[in-house]
Amino acid sequence: MIELTELSYRYPGSEKQAVAGIDFTIRRGEIFGFLGPSGAGKSSTQRILIGLLRGYGGRVRVMEKELGAWKRDYYRHVGVSFELPNLYGKFTALENLNFFAKLYDKAHLDPLEDVFLATTGRGLL
Repeated sequence: MIELTELSYRYPGSEKQAVAGIDFTIRRGEIFGFLGPSGAGKSSTQRILIGLLRGYGGRVRVMEKELGAWKRDYYRHVGVSFELPNLYGKFTALENLNFFAKLYDKAHLDPLEDVFLATTGRGLL
């Protein structure tokens, strides 16, 4: 299902690699977790796998397809779970809602309409 070979990543401006030569394979039905000290590359690897970081070295394949070959349909096949409720502090609440809605190509309600319905008593959030 997920195959990483020699995965590496260096943040722009950093001399140290955040991810340095990681190899692993996760097969269908397996449960996998990341354990390690702060700075070991756990979050960076996850960010690569969900498409938030590009420009990595090595090879990443998900469901027998190179990660870079996936389009928006990728997010129909993977789930993303953040270690803490995640909001981007530089985004407004509406920008956060719109950002996460764009991860999925399924129909969704307009966040502004939801707020209107909730505040007018015409619906529930």
